Amino acid sequence: MNTNWPKCFALVLKNEGGYVDNPADPGGATNLGCTKATWEAWVGHPVTKDDIKALKPNDVMPLYYPS
Repeated sequence: MNTNWPKCFALVLKNEGGYVDNPADPGGATNLGCTKATWEAWVGHPVTKDDIKALKPNDVMPLYYPS
């Protein structure tokens, strides 16, 4: 893993952190910059909005920086 990665990831979360579900946003339910559709594709099965709301940084980190 690149030594700059933790700082980069922290910047992403600073701008993309937090749960939102704005009806005017076509991305729908989003948390930590990860949309429901993206998370479903990543995990390979349907998820609920509550699943998206419950995401933690360590959950989405591999999505941003797959090993």
